[in-house]
Amino acid sequence: MQPISTLTEETQKAVKSIAETIAPLLEDIHSKPATTQNYYGDYMRLLNYAAKDNQPGRVKLLAIALMYAGANPFGVEAAVKNII
Repeated sequence: MQPISTLTEETQKAVKSIAETIAPLLEDIHSKPATTQNYYGDYMRLLNYAAKDNQPGRVKLLAIALMYAGANPFGVEAAVKNII
C-alpha cells in the first residue's frame, strides 16, 4: 500500500477526510475483541462497500484511509488481498 506522503495533495486531503469520517467506526471495531486475525474481517466489511462497483482504486483509497485512521496495516492488507 502506498504511503500517504507519495499521494497527490488532493488525494491526501481526500484520504484525511475519509479517515476522519471512519475514525468512529474504527474505534468501535477496536473496542471489541478481534474475531479475525488483525481485524481483517471487520476491515473487509468496510472495504466491500468501496468494491461494489468493481473499482480497485476505491478499495485502495479506503484502505489507505483506514491505515491513516489507525487500522492495523496487516489486517487491512489481508482484507484488500481478499477483495481485489
